[in-house]
Amino acid sequence: MSEKFPNNIEGIRFGICAQPDQIAAAAQAGYDYVELDLNDVLRLDEVAYRKMAAAMARSGIYAEVVSGLLPGDVPILGEGVSAQRIHAALDRSFETARALGAELAVFDCPAERMLPPGFDPAMAWRQLGNFIRMLQSYAADNSLRVALLPLRRSVADLMNYVTEATLISAMLRLDRVGVAASGFNMAMEAESLPQLKRTGSLLWHMRVSNVLGNRPPKVADGEDYAATFAALREMGYAGRVTMEGECRDFARDAADALACLKAASGACK
Repeated sequence: MSEKFPNNIEGIRFGICAQPDQIAAAAQAGYDYVELDLNDVLRLDEVAYRKMAAAMARSGIYAEVVSGLLPGDVPILGEGVSAQRIHAALDRSFETARALGAELAVFDCPAERMLPPGFDPAMAWRQLGNFIRMLQSYAADNSLRVALLPLRRSVADLMNYVTEATLISAMLRLDRVGVAASGFNMAMEAESLPQLKRTGSLLWHMRVSNVLGNRPPKVADGEDYAATFAALREMGYAGRVTMEGECRDFARDAADALACLKAASGACK
C-alpha cells in the first residue's frame, strides 16, 4: 500500500477544476493538483500570470491536467475549417500547457463539437478524426498525453459517450490519445459504470461530482461514490480523479468534496 495515499486506492491522485486565483485554496484543502482551463490562463495579464505561478511555487501544487485546448471560435467541423487557425490555437495552448508543467490535456471544447446547420455528420466525424490526429502530433512534440472527454448532447453533437471515445481512440491507434470520463456527463447520457469499465487501459482520466446539478460531492449526499471507486479499482485504474462540481464557496466546498472522495475511495476496498 502506498504511504502517500494510505486511505485511497493505491496511486490515485485527487485534483479539482479550479480558476487560476483558486490554486492556493485548492492546496489548502489538500488536493494533489489543479485542473486548469487554458482559456482562463491565456486571458491573464502578466501580473496575474506571475501571481498564479507564485501561488503554485509556494503551495507545491501544479496544473498536472489542463483542458480548453481551443478558444471557442476556432471551428474544427464544417466548411469554415482553417488548418492555419487550428495550428495557431494549438501552438499557443500546448506551449502554455508545457509551461505549466501539465502532463495530460483533456479535449473537451464543446463549442467546436457542434455541427454547423445542414452539415453532413459523416464528414464531421472524419474532420474530428483528423483533428484528433493533430492532437496526437502536438502531444508527442510536447511530451504530453491527450484524453478525449465525451460531453452530453445538450452541449456537443459529436462524441457524447465513453463508449464512442473508447472506440475512436482504439481504432485510431494513437499512443498519445486516450479517454477521459465525467460522471456528470455519463449520467446525463444514461451511461452506467459497466460502460466505464469497458474503457479498459484507455481510461486516462476521471472527473467526478454529484451528478444532480454537477455539484461538489458531500458525505451522505445521496450519491454512491464508492461504487465509482470500486469500478476504477476493478479496472486497475491508478490515475487522477478530478472533482469537477461547480463550487459556490470554493474553499469550503473543495474541502468537503475531498473528504467525501477520500472516504469513498477507502470504502471501496
